[in-house]
Amino acid sequence: MKKLLVCVLIIAGAITLSSCMKEVEEPAGETTEHTIVNTTESEQSTAEDSRGMTVIINGEEFFVTSEDNETAKAFSNMLPVTLNMSELHGNEKYYYLDTSLPSHPQSIGTIHKGDIMLYGDDCIVIFYKDFDTDYKYTRIGHIDNAESLEKQLGNGNIDVVVKKKHKQGTIQNNKELHLGRCP
Repeated sequence: MKKLLVCVLIIAGAITLSSCMKEVEEPAGETTEHTIVNTTESEQSTAEDSRGMTVIINGEEFFVTSEDNETAKAFSNMLPVTLNMSELHGNEKYYYLDTSLPSHPQSIGTIHKGDIMLYGDDCIVIFYKDFDTDYKYTRIGHIDNAESLEKQLGNGNIDVVVKKKHKQGTIQNNKELHLGRCP
């Protein structure tokens, strides 16, 4: 009988505590001292996985895993953007930006289908074939699902939309969980 009473009290306490929590939308840039932060390993990996972009070509979405470098971060800060990309050498599309990005070019050796790189400090390049190269690039990211990339890019110029990737479960619009007062 005592065990049943203890279980009922624990459940009642949990329900009471959960009713004291509410979701509050804060204006951009404002925070409060009572923000609850409780991340598990799976939530941390979700936050890490959310780093990236989405490339849209002819209505098909391609998911990009971004590099962890200044160039990828600076490019991501420019998003969303539509690039009118030009054909070059039958293996890549390129677009010259109006602004420079931080660059740290290095010898790549082998280009892989789906690589997204910066040539110089202002030229975004998407590669749709594998090949060896002596040119130097700064890595931005890699398209994860590049199977149909060559077909979608086709011949000639094409508009490519690049957006930040948002995975389900990430916090958007400055919504945070705050501890409220029980009535």
